[in-house]
Amino acid sequence: MILLLIFLLRVPSFFEPYWYGDEGIYLAIGQALQHGAVLYRDIWDNKPPLLYLIYAIIPTLLWAKITATACVLGTVCFVKKITKKNIPALACGILLSIPLLEGTIANAELYFVLPIIIGAYLLLRHSGRVQNLLLGICLTAAFLIKVPAIFDFMGLFLAWFFVNKKLKPFFIISIPVILTLVFFSFYFIKNNAFSDFITAVFLQNSSYVAIDSGPLSKLSNPLFIKGIILLFSELILIILYLKKKTTGELLILASWFGFSLYGALLSNRPYPHYLLQIIPPLIILLNYLLENIKKYFLFLLPIIIFLLLTLNMFSRNIYLLSDLIKRHEIPYYSNFWSYITGQKSWTDYANNFDSRTTTNYEIANYLSGNNLFVWGDNAFIYVLSNIPPTTKFIQAHHLTTIDKSNYDKIIDQINFKKPKYIVVTRPVRFEFPKLEELIFQKYRLVNIFGDSYVYEMLGDISNETANHILRPGAKKSPVAGIS
Repeated sequence: MILLLIFLLRVPSFFEPYWYGDEGIYLAIGQALQHGAVLYRDIWDNKPPLLYLIYAIIPTLLWAKITATACVLGTVCFVKKITKKNIPALACGILLSIPLLEGTIANAELYFVLPIIIGAYLLLRHSGRVQNLLLGICLTAAFLIKVPAIFDFMGLFLAWFFVNKKLKPFFIISIPVILTLVFFSFYFIKNNAFSDFITAVFLQNSSYVAIDSGPLSKLSNPLFIKGIILLFSELILIILYLKKKTTGELLILASWFGFSLYGALLSNRPYPHYLLQIIPPLIILLNYLLENIKKYFLFLLPIIIFLLLTLNMFSRNIYLLSDLIKRHEIPYYSNFWSYITGQKSWTDYANNFDSRTTTNYEIANYLSGNNLFVWGDNAFIYVLSNIPPTTKFIQAHHLTTIDKSNYDKIIDQINFKKPKYIVVTRPVRFEFPKLEELIFQKYRLVNIFGDSYVYEMLGDISNETANHILRPGAKKSPVAGIS
């Protein structure tokens, strides 16, 4: 019954239009991989490979929503197995499924919570070589979806070691991790993409985290402050356990939650879906404390403080639950209901998600060619037009935290591949003077869709001539020098 309720709660996500930026990136990469591109070498993003491989199986939004739903339902099952109660499982499923924390979006968090919760279940309820191998597989799968998932396992393993005082299981757990890393290293070395793999998964993630936080080497970086609080809290928990003031299970659950929270707050960017990571450990820990409320009621206070501080990071104001529901849940489900009952057209329904949603569909229908270059953060244009990217960088922000020489490489690729169309989102968020110069010399503005300016290659005609034969309805270019 619980699984049915959660499934019904997620059904509206199956009807969502192509609108959310992260899903656009994953789908564009999935399409490229299906056409033989090598990840990181030919198409770029800064996450480990498994999420893209999931999207690449069937690179459609419906497939992404279905697989994300399957992971959520699996997570709910294992929360029920650990707590042996329906209410914690239902609460976990709801929080992982509603728009409040972007649970309707097929982001990495919805995928990696499943191997994490399976790993926690194996650690709490089972032991043995087979279980340890499975635990290693869970660790590997979670890490290969998104790097912050590793913090959940760090918390679980650290506490488990103090409870059991055994090192041998960790050698068995490490076998799948090592074998998988060797496999991917060999694959990327063979395909001349190893350095790109290291940069994308490890080096750029460090740079991405450092943005808005300052250099990672500085003690003023919030990561150090959060880390000190985490380690101090962990030390207190360990001391309480060694003095037999708490149980081993409480140590494991509290440590899991603390490290999971650190992973969710790794970046200073307040994206709500980051908090999906802490939902299972939080629900399970709260359930354990409430079951033993007389003995551990003092533990609830620091958890509440941590949660309030976390919510304050993700919102300027902490609203009442009723206000949150009015702001997020009611509009989402009422929009869906109005659409399926015929009260809203598809255009009105789609634009309720993002004002440029239908515009992207219009751009995609307009474009043609063997390859396409989009300057801006709008990967859905590649997805909907089904035209492969001219360069491996499909998002403008990708270039802000990696080698600046890639700007020159982009220009070289455009000159070599000669895309029929270049689409620029204006106003430009990331300045690219060499691109503007190239557009001025070799392209003309032929149409404007919202904030997307479409430029077509001139061919053999001059720029001056091109501006006299603009297509009907096209507007003149905002690029300096084109009039």
